[in-house]
Amino acid sequence: MKLSLNVVAPPREEPVGSSPPASVHLSEPMRRFQCNQKGCCCSGWDIPFRLEDFLRLHEHLPEEERGGLTHGIRLVLGQEKTAEGEQILHSLKLDGVGDDKACRYLATDGGCGVHRRFGLSALPDLCVDFPAFGYRRGDGAVELWFDPICPEVLEQLDESDAPLRLHRQEPGTFGDAGLDLRVAHSSDRIGGRIGKHSLEWGPLDAIRAASVEAFAADRPAWRSLAAVVHAYRRLRIGNEGAFEAVEPEDPQPFLKFLGDSIAAHGADLLRATIVKYRRFIWSVDPAPIVESPDLVRWLDEWQPAFEKWLAPSEESLRPLTARWLAHRFGTPMVKGRGDLREAADCIVHVYATSLRIAAAMGAVLRKPVDRDLYKAALGAAEFFYRSLHLPREALPWFASES
Repeated sequence: MKLSLNVVAPPREEPVGSSPPASVHLSEPMRRFQCNQKGCCCSGWDIPFRLEDFLRLHEHLPEEERGGLTHGIRLVLGQEKTAEGEQILHSLKLDGVGDDKACRYLATDGGCGVHRRFGLSALPDLCVDFPAFGYRRGDGAVELWFDPICPEVLEQLDESDAPLRLHRQEPGTFGDAGLDLRVAHSSDRIGGRIGKHSLEWGPLDAIRAASVEAFAADRPAWRSLAAVVHAYRRLRIGNEGAFEAVEPEDPQPFLKFLGDSIAAHGADLLRATIVKYRRFIWSVDPAPIVESPDLVRWLDEWQPAFEKWLAPSEESLRPLTARWLAHRFGTPMVKGRGDLREAADCIVHVYATSLRIAAAMGAVLRKPVDRDLYKAALGAAEFFYRSLHLPREALPWFASES
């Protein structure tokens, strides 16, 4: 079946959620985020565009190039229907180019051809926003979450050994068009809850601030994490104001949870994820890792790899690990009004998976894990977790059932 599109430019509208926020909250290093222009996120997966994105790009293209834009389009229909019973268009996907299904507008050097020719105003919203996801708070503020799947997010986290801080921007501009657009596009709601009970913004912000501050302590990152997760495990409605990240007297329950999380997944599945994540790895050369026949072996035999290649590096990796964990527990700690204890459990799981991947990478390369190698492992663990959308029931149990 052939589909013919007669493209008509719609009236220009302000972006959804474009009303000025009361303030903007984000992890402080992300104020300096810039895309690496290497095309990491422009291939390897289907990128959905809204109809408005497609029409905006169509407007910017020269007349002689517009015909090519309508070739190789897949329409994604939503579940909802019109009053007449017709399905509503959810998004469009442009067929990719080559074996890696790259965006047809990706330049040979990895930069975006559309951005270079026409500027930010021509880009689909998703291309402007990624790796940031913007959320609207109930108090009128906006929170920007930068996903560590992106290697440049990890580079920003690794820019310093100083404790990570959260930043609150008063109404106004960042002086960066990309950040300003991300704020303008923010419309999804965010909040936190304990069980079925939603938290007010004051206690929620205080809990997250205390969590971030815990990772500024001069101690191994796993001990700070144990203190934070112990505090989340004790959260109940009515005692949220008493949240305090104090290390548990007995760390063994946490260490068992962490060990179970490290061992939770099959080596073949982890290897497949690392191979898929390869295009995002720039801190080290990924070829010797992903092409090694020993990668599965060391993902399976992670304990000796951990002891020899990762454990001795704990202190040198501590600043990066602590900054990444603070970023994860900062803005936003939860999405879609999620449960705080579940979110804390999930962060432990990503951390655990990063340790296993890092140990295997070190064993494959026969070198101690340094910060560049650990950034690759962190990104792969983030990619693994979000690719599978693991439910909490699939994770080793630790947090309170209630």
